[in-house]
Amino acid sequence: MYNDTMKWLLLVSILACVATYWVMKIKTNISLFLDNYEIAIIDKEDVERTGRHTNDILELRPESYDKSIDLRGTPTHLCPCGSNIWNLKVIFEDFEIATYFLDMECVSCGSVATAPTPVDRMGTEE
Repeated sequence: MYNDTMKWLLLVSILACVATYWVMKIKTNISLFLDNYEIAIIDKEDVERTGRHTNDILELRPESYDKSIDLRGTPTHLCPCGSNIWNLKVIFEDFEIATYFLDMECVSCGSVATAPTPVDRMGTEE
């Protein structure tokens, strides 16, 4: 009876060691994964809340201009709505943008703003 009890205790202790090693290995792998990657959990409702999505650049226009404002005067990179994508008119020469108009329109809300220029950058660095 003593030998049977010892066998079972030995078996249980070996299984506990294997289980502990396995759990530690999984924990290490999960920690390594979380340290190296960002995880975004998105469900259907999140996608519906963020609005429409399109791959066609011609459809990058606001659905309504009700919340648009005129921000012209101070050059900006970011619209108050949070978007940093703008519609601009440009002139190309030799496959490069040679000139661009300073009025730009936010693709998300339709607000108009002044496009930043290299001169504006020099003004902020002083």
